[in-house]
Amino acid sequence: MGFLRRMFSPDHRAARAAEAAGDPDAAATHYGLAGDREGAVRMHLARAARAPDRAGEIAALRDALHWAGDEAPLVAQASAALGRALVAKAKAEGIATARDRERVREAATLLVAGGAFREAGDAFQAIDDLAAAAQAFSDAGLIDRVERALGEDELRATAEKTARDAFADYELHRRLGRRSQAKAALAASLAAEPSDDRQRVLDALAADLISGGRVELRPRGLDPVIVTARPLVALGRDAVCDLPLRAGGVSRRHAEIEVSATGFTIGDGGSRNGTLIGGLPVAGKMPLVGAGAVELGEDCKVEYELHGSPGVLFLRIATGLDRGRRLVVTRPGQRVDLTATGLACELVFEAGAPWLGRPAGGFQLGADRIGTGAVQLIVGDVLTWDDLTIDVAA
Repeated sequence: MGFLRRMFSPDHRAARAAEAAGDPDAAATHYGLAGDREGAVRMHLARAARAPDRAGEIAALRDALHWAGDEAPLVAQASAALGRALVAKAKAEGIATARDRERVREAATLLVAGGAFREAGDAFQAIDDLAAAAQAFSDAGLIDRVERALGEDELRATAEKTARDAFADYELHRRLGRRSQAKAALAASLAAEPSDDRQRVLDALAADLISGGRVELRPRGLDPVIVTARPLVALGRDAVCDLPLRAGGVSRRHAEIEVSATGFTIGDGGSRNGTLIGGLPVAGKMPLVGAGAVELGEDCKVEYELHGSPGVLFLRIATGLDRGRRLVVTRPGQRVDLTATGLACELVFEAGAPWLGRPAGGFQLGADRIGTGAVQLIVGDVLTWDDLTIDVAA
């Protein structure tokens, strides 16, 4: 009797009339008022087919799903249609963000509810949910697609594990101050699993690495100390010189110190005002032994002292605008004690990279406490020990 009452109710008659007149909006409303879910769903599907844009189509399909209630055939029909519309929208707009992926997941779940298992598998695969894709393909009876999805899932799981392990290595190397190893581990992590955030970290680390055999230590409140292990060390007004100077009478590349296995020699670099030792111009190359002073023109005197044999060469600017600045010339792999410069630490260059350590007491590297080990310095490091804070530059 309930069915007959619905069939002959005024709303049902109005719904049929509106449907016949091609007005699915009014028909859907009256079918709903008459309690005819099948009719309401059919009309909302018709509204979706006539919608002028994707947003209108999806709104009509959501109405269809609402009116389907718990009637399984209607739910399946509306779910499949809504899932297809949501997938089409995602493909048109792109799947770039987490929110986009959640929308595709909703679409795939609706397709499963609608029995469109192959399409659901494709949607799950588009967001890399390969386990769910394999299940959907299995429900569709597509065994080859199941095997393919499971194979991709296994490969991805392997890649994710490789990326996690490599990133853990990066974190360990970073905390221990092994920056080149940290860079290699981070690159391995990215190769296994791309990540925009990790790529930015890698780019920043690569930009800050020091590999040219020169580092500048800038103790706050004290004169800077430059340490170099280059075979040819330039002194002059040019900013690219190993020891840049600001005195007016100094040429752009005033003098050069040549480093050999047996010692150090100095020669004029073609300056205007000459390079002098003991008041006499340097002609050719002159060995630097013991202790003494080199005059670069009239306004800049550089004191030097050789420690050991073949030794380490310590230089200090005695006059001019840069008075107090120090330069330490060493060789690759040769450990140098910087105590004579006022810095109680040791430094060695390996493959052009500076490694700093303190035999006793340790030090603070940023937020990390370093014991007696050495750390590879990079641009921007801040070192702290005792009452000293040192900034690192290239």
